[in-house]
Amino acid sequence: MKKYLTSLSIIGSLVTVVGCGGGGASSTIIENEDNDTTPIVTDTTPPVFVSSSEVNISENFAKVMNVKAIDDISYVKYYIAGGDDENLFTIYSRSGILVFNVSADYENPKDKDKNNIYQVRIKATDTSGNASYQDINITVTDINETNVGDGDDDFIPDNIEVLLDMNSSNDDQDDDGVTDGLQSSGDIGDQFFDMQWHLRDYAARYTNESGVKTQGDEGDTDLNLMDIYHNYMGYNEGNPIIVQVVDTGVDADHEDLIDNMDLSRSYDEDEIGNPSGYGTHGTMVAGIIASRAFNGKGVRGIVPFAHIAGSNWLEHQSIDTLDMVWTDDLNISITNNSWGSYQSSDTFFEDFMEEGVTHGREGKGRIYTFAAGNDRGDYGHGNANLEYMLSNRFPIVVAALKNTNEYAVYSTPGSNIWVSGYSGDFYQTTPTIGTTTIMGKSNNSGDKNEQTTWDDDTEENYTFAMNGTSSASPTVAGSIALVLEACPDLTWRDVKYLVAKNAKQIDSSNSSWVTNNAGFHHSVDYGFGRIDAKAMIDECTNGYTNLPDETNTTTTVSFNEVVPDDGSKDFNVTVDDNITIEWVEVTIDNDISDASEYKIELTSPQNTKTVLMTSDTETSSDWMKGGWRFSTAAMLGESSKGDWNVTMTDTNDNNKTGKVSDITITIYGH
Repeated sequence: MKKYLTSLSIIGSLVTVVGCGGGGASSTIIENEDNDTTPIVTDTTPPVFVSSSEVNISENFAKVMNVKAIDDISYVKYYIAGGDDENLFTIYSRSGILVFNVSADYENPKDKDKNNIYQVRIKATDTSGNASYQDINITVTDINETNVGDGDDDFIPDNIEVLLDMNSSNDDQDDDGVTDGLQSSGDIGDQFFDMQWHLRDYAARYTNESGVKTQGDEGDTDLNLMDIYHNYMGYNEGNPIIVQVVDTGVDADHEDLIDNMDLSRSYDEDEIGNPSGYGTHGTMVAGIIASRAFNGKGVRGIVPFAHIAGSNWLEHQSIDTLDMVWTDDLNISITNNSWGSYQSSDTFFEDFMEEGVTHGREGKGRIYTFAAGNDRGDYGHGNANLEYMLSNRFPIVVAALKNTNEYAVYSTPGSNIWVSGYSGDFYQTTPTIGTTTIMGKSNNSGDKNEQTTWDDDTEENYTFAMNGTSSASPTVAGSIALVLEACPDLTWRDVKYLVAKNAKQIDSSNSSWVTNNAGFHHSVDYGFGRIDAKAMIDECTNGYTNLPDETNTTTTVSFNEVVPDDGSKDFNVTVDDNITIEWVEVTIDNDISDASEYKIELTSPQNTKTVLMTSDTETSSDWMKGGWRFSTAAMLGESSKGDWNVTMTDTNDNNKTGKVSDITITIYGH
């Protein structure tokens, strides 16, 4: 597995016990050999709760309250210690933040008495082991969750304004000249929203010579989300879309994530619970997807009222745990995977994904998004077809774009890439993605190689430096979550089809673009182009019919022919079945010992050509020996019937040849 390097600094601290006056401590005087006396402070009094024992909150919030107990001598830790509904809560031991494991739903109460009054007992302990207890009653109240659009046209659905106790009839409730849904200051603002160019293009907001911010139409270098926000933000009428982040963990009590966390579906290794880990990577990914909006905090996620199910699987890798995380919960809509392997022919990944697409979302299928990799050019001669995990029909494989709509310098190419999302090159040279990080782990000062967050991020809880296909993948996951709120009946195949059909072709002068016989544009650098959730929603909400059931056909031809040294050889495979293509797999059985010398191309019966494998791949020389499966999306929508051609070109004159034993073409479609 690729490793993500993190830096963990443990700063030594001096702990000083200071007498605070008042009750709660006693002093014992002892005498040593020099007749010196030293007072020893012995804490004998437990902490005293000062927070309320009666709480009223609206449904659909995860955070309940900040429990607070004071102690004159030491710090206090908090624990769940009983109550009729104790299993429905988590409390963070140092901060005292009490949360529902999953936000309460008034219409479907989970408390013991089913009356929307939840009971939990909290234990507060000091460092001497003294403890006190408080019984807390939480009353959950009803709100109107019905989505009736955006009556005041402020880019916030009215039912979310009801949730947040905002004025749904006033598009500028603080009368500051900025539409509420575009606010970056105040209690409903997202402090660094103006810096999140992937949400709302810089160019759209700086339209005159003086640089005054405007609220004009968005430009063409963002995700085209703003009009979607009149109706959809992942809230889903109180049943939020659930997006899973399988990564290094998620800082679950982060101020900008806490209300969107679903701890009942999160994993700490192989146990349900707090998914926090030591690495910042997963928290950055989660923030791109679903940082909470309109809370006066730092950033906004693409789908800011969806729920996050976190996992720290990358820190505790096991096959059995991945199987459980990827497949067990049938209510998770999307799983984002901003990681990968290199030169791997393991098939258990696709076995697990097949389970998920078969049974997830009530049989409509969980969506799996994947980072294509960071191995292009100076960063490696990689190809996404070197990973079986990516070269099968189940995942949506994502390439990375800069804000100029060109591929990032590291973004791995591949004929199996499906779509592109935003990322940037490196924060020192191009705009990258603003998001959350583990609280206190960023740096708001220093030179361009040290500072990773904005000067105004005084608590250092955010970052402007997230990049890589690791950040492109969650931009796609978040966009798809919006689509699933609008069109919940889409199957996993329909999601992929609509992504492809509605993706925006960018960098049209790039020579890798091909237009197939069905009218789809595809590139080994960009897939079908930049994700466009708005166009997908426009189509799926206007009479779209789901694809017919999936079918497939497989044809194998034996050759036992040699590819000439420094030359090319064509291998023809005739497919008799006529199905509409969704995915093509080509398996080449061979004895080639210098596979990185070979360029491999596939041409369809309709004369669409794609590059299955570039030469000079940076991997072992015999990786293809014994057979390798390549995949492509480039022939989507074409007919399978007819003569297929595989062209293998030896690009190096070194008196070495390889023999192709047979070629198998498997086509999935309808």
